Amino acid sequence: MPPDSLPRVALRWTPQGKRNRGRPKETWRRTVERGLKNRGLTLQTAPATAADRPK
Repeated sequence: MPPDSLPRVALRWTPQGKRNRGRPKETWRRTVERGLKNRGLTLQTAPATAADRPK
């Protein structure tokens, strides 16, 4: 996959600006990282694991 493809850009994007008062600092990426951590994976190892379907 090319480095400028939309899925790769979305994984590395960091939102700018401030959130509303009282709003949790939760992003889609942080949610994905927490889910991967529960399975013993990282963002770097997840694509290789996903490509190996039987694993």
